[in-house]
Amino acid sequence: MKKLIILDDVFDKDTATAIAAFDYGDDEKWYELGSNPAHEKILKICAAHFDLAGMIGYEMWRNDSNPGWHGRHVDKDERLYREEKKFVYPQCSAVYYPLVEKMYGGEFYTDDARCFARTNRLVLLSPGIFHGVSAYTGTRVSIGLNPWNRRLMPDQSL
Repeated sequence: MKKLIILDDVFDKDTATAIAAFDYGDDEKWYELGSNPAHEKILKICAAHFDLAGMIGYEMWRNDSNPGWHGRHVDKDERLYREEKKFVYPQCSAVYYPLVEKMYGGEFYTDDARCFARTNRLVLLSPGIFHGVSAYTGTRVSIGLNPWNRRLMPDQSL
């Protein structure tokens, strides 16, 4: 069964602030379990809705711009897809919005559902669900997180 789960007001103010303030760098990065207690609160919520058995770590990134790549896509092992055209998905996908202000547009969409970003909202997706974000203006900070039961190579990118 495919799932799209939208949860509001998921964290207290201190946790939301810690997640928003973390230095994510320019691209997604790999994190071992135990790397960051605030981020692992997202994983705990994921585990309540998806089977994360065997998870060894997660990739995570921050997005606070509206580049053109937000078109319809699916989270996957990018290297394996690039080299073998094979789809291998994370155990689930999560998008957390620690800060949204004066936003117009920015609709998060799948083939079957749509929702808007909202401060302290967490969107969870089953593996293999194509999704995207429409163009927007305003402030929209999102944190993407994909738990994996296998190690991704360091040069992979979404």
